[in-house]
Amino acid sequence: MAPLISVIVPTFNRVSLLQETIQSVREQSFRDFEIIVVDDGSTDGTLEWLRSQADLQVVSQPNQGIATSRNNGAARARGMWLAFLDHDDLWAVDKLKVQVEYVRENPEIALVAARHVRLGSRFRDTKAPKWIKGDLLVKVYSESFIHTSSVMIRKDVFKKIGGFPPQYRFADEFHVWLAIARDYPIAYVDRPLVFIRFYESNTSHNRVGVRTDTYDILQKHYDPNRIPWRVYKRTMSDHDISYGRAYLAIGNLPEACKWFAKSVERTPLRPRSWRYYVKYLLASVLTRMSR
Repeated sequence: MAPLISVIVPTFNRVSLLQETIQSVREQSFRDFEIIVVDDGSTDGTLEWLRSQADLQVVSQPNQGIATSRNNGAARARGMWLAFLDHDDLWAVDKLKVQVEYVRENPEIALVAARHVRLGSRFRDTKAPKWIKGDLLVKVYSESFIHTSSVMIRKDVFKKIGGFPPQYRFADEFHVWLAIARDYPIAYVDRPLVFIRFYESNTSHNRVGVRTDTYDILQKHYDPNRIPWRVYKRTMSDHDISYGRAYLAIGNLPEACKWFAKSVERTPLRPRSWRYYVKYLLASVLTRMSR
């Protein structure tokens, strides 16, 4: 019998964290799943540990990146639903149970996601979690609220959209959320079911790379018939600011100022754009004067 869910975990050189991640899957209160781990050319003993685990299906490949790893895991999957989990994140014990119960009651849903919180941070677990569902394209386009480790996706839908695009190294998942939300109803629960880590080598910290990918995806998925012009302008203005902040993080003040200026050009009546632009324009001037 095929399982209802295929849990897909791509990994690369994080064997100690991976072990904790896998354990959080093993402890799920919902049990009808298989675990597929895709080792993306690790050199730290990951593959040896994986092959010693009887309950894991292991896919070994030369290093090809996270998008290809996720796609190769999905190609091996037997489940009706695909649940993706990054090798450094953890699931709450009822994560799968909550989502399965919901999609059984709402069979039209193609993707279901949940709130994620940073591991070790303080948070409040709501007694009556709020669900939203339906046409969430505008929300997905304009807000960053879906994390890969929180989603379950219908396998037939995943195949139809073509999976994760390997050309994006840092934001491949954003394309998937938009492609699904464009054509299908999706759902999200405001309950913390996923715990994520941040550390220096985490790809999330390559902020310029994330912004570069995201910028291209936003442009390609803009649909004036579905996304209001004001939403598009504000979203791109926010992206300009994020781009500027990414360059600040690596110490490139002149490039940061260019993006803050672009944010002002897009939304000249928006105080947030002006705050960033004026603050760092003054910082740039003072830096040049002190030389």
